Amino acid sequence: MRQAVEYCGLKPDRRGLCLCPFHPDRHPSLKIYPDGKGFYCFTCGAGGDPITFVARYREISNAAAARELAAAFSIPLQAPMSYREKREAERTARRRKETAAWAKRAGIYMKVYRGLLCDAIRERNEHFEEGLKNLTWAEYMMEQLEENPEQVYEDRKAVKKIGTIEERVNHWYL
Repeated sequence: MRQAVEYCGLKPDRRGLCLCPFHPDRHPSLKIYPDGKGFYCFTCGAGGDPITFVARYREISNAAAARELAAAFSIPLQAPMSYREKREAERTARRRKETAAWAKRAGIYMKVYRGLLCDAIRERNEHFEEGLKNLTWAEYMMEQLEENPEQVYEDRKAVKKIGTIEERVNHWYL
């Protein structure tokens, strides 16, 4: 169950809780039960198994969700998948993996940048003004990278700005 939820881009915490995608959620209310026992939202009442979760999350049929999960996790199905479906599932899995790798790297750079900005404000050094201007944005971006990495990755302006931040961090003390 946890793998299916993570496949959809959600990140459950250690206790198996995350924000529910089926209603506007501000506090984690979706419980992911261990050993594939399913999921349940304590706020909206949504629940079920991994296939139901993916079907509802992607707004597709249970059969399509089962095929997508099978392709993503290399699980053989009784009915053969078409070449097109397999290629599409592989493309989706590759995109998710690429997004996750980018989000991890971007998150690391944003944490370092936030630390540098805090130091600049505390020390009132030559980066003081930059710290005041960018600290709130850096914290917001860190939160977005954690909660919605796919959405951030699709935003070309945000990707470019984070690339600029990477360069900025690498040249901070030069």
